[in-house]
Amino acid sequence: MILGKLRRRKKPEGPRISRSEFLKLRPLRNPIIKWEKNEKGEIKISIPMKKTGEEEKGQKRRRTRRKGFFSRILPTPEERRIQLDVIGSTVWELCDGKRTTKEIIDFLCQKYKFLAREAEISLETYLNSLVKRGLIAFIVPEELKERLEKEALKKTGR
Repeated sequence: MILGKLRRRKKPEGPRISRSEFLKLRPLRNPIIKWEKNEKGEIKISIPMKKTGEEEKGQKRRRTRRKGFFSRILPTPEERRIQLDVIGSTVWELCDGKRTTKEIIDFLCQKYKFLAREAEISLETYLNSLVKRGLIAFIVPEELKERLEKEALKKTGR
């Protein structure tokens, strides 16, 4: 029993996409996210924070979860800010839903003199981290969308 609790459960993996399919995806910024560019060309992203049940309803005695010492004293921020570096800012601006990841890679290779494979691996990692944070999503081409839907149906057994 104890060993079962110590083992980490693997998250169910989604369907895998090939390298050529990844290059056809079009990254799109989350429209809820506010961002601004400074004079150095760096982008500051402002992510709205979720309110706790207490703050939303104005109830001071009822708490949905226990708060830590500092969160009782300090007010919770309304937004979280992320400062991107120059290259991250360039990629952020290019995630407009019109350009494919291949076009972004080509732009990075041309502007920053990266090797194509180096830019591709770095961009894939960076875009996946933005997806996990909910800052961007991918627009999937129709042919890939159909294949992914078929795979999902096979997994569920329908």
